[in-house]
Amino acid sequence: MPHLRAGDVSRGRVARRWALGVGLTLVPALPVRADVFILLTGDRITGKPVLEGKRNVTVQTPFGRLVIPRARIERIIRPDGRVEAVNRPLIESATSPIPLPGPPAPRSRLVLVVQGQTFFQGWDPKDAARVDPSLRLEVRLDEETVASWVDGKVDPELPGAVLNTFSFAPEDAAAFAGPGVELAPAEVQPGRVVLKIGLAPESARHKLRLAYQVNEADREHPAWRDRAQATADVELHPDTPTIVQVRQDRGRMEFSGRRMKNVETFRIDLSAAP
Repeated sequence: MPHLRAGDVSRGRVARRWALGVGLTLVPALPVRADVFILLTGDRITGKPVLEGKRNVTVQTPFGRLVIPRARIERIIRPDGRVEAVNRPLIESATSPIPLPGPPAPRSRLVLVVQGQTFFQGWDPKDAARVDPSLRLEVRLDEETVASWVDGKVDPELPGAVLNTFSFAPEDAAAFAGPGVELAPAEVQPGRVVLKIGLAPESARHKLRLAYQVNEADREHPAWRDRAQATADVELHPDTPTIVQVRQDRGRMEFSGRRMKNVETFRIDLSAAP
């Protein structure tokens, strides 16, 4: 089976050539320079405004468009550093100055560089009405989930199969961060995907675990079950990123006769950079 290559960029092509081992879906990430919307609740939303109306602001985020009522926005920090006051904070008086954001706190950074072949799952079309075709990549440190990506979009219809080939494309997958964790948009490049995870600053050794999972229940009450997984020991530092190479190989895994076969041959190899 071929490895990832720059030409495999469309999900339609992925669907037509899944049996030959298609590469990861490749799309450009959002621009780095974006506006930061500080809400009255203290929450932050980073994205590029595409429509700024009198009542609402529509923002393009890494995972889709979001409509934010202006009544909920405290201030907007523009890419050039300008701060635009929209509403006074709920806990401040009308004469209180609007504070500028301070420098970000240092964080430990875990960087996963994914290369190789993509994970996929197929279902009998007779079961399409009762199964959730979502796939999830879960990342754990010491058995605590720190991040996950869920791809709930199936490939274009194939005769005799319902197929989902895992994709990190923003229009296909949603990212979820654990408590205190920051996720950067997935960087999808020719031949690889880079996942950057911001963690609490520390110098410590952890057990890293990655697992591709299928949902054995419904979308509202998911029950994720591992289909392929790998572990490795990693050392985190507050001043330098920890880079882990993730190599994936399908082996003899295939969807044949309306059944998944040899799923156990899908391999994930983790190796931390020295």
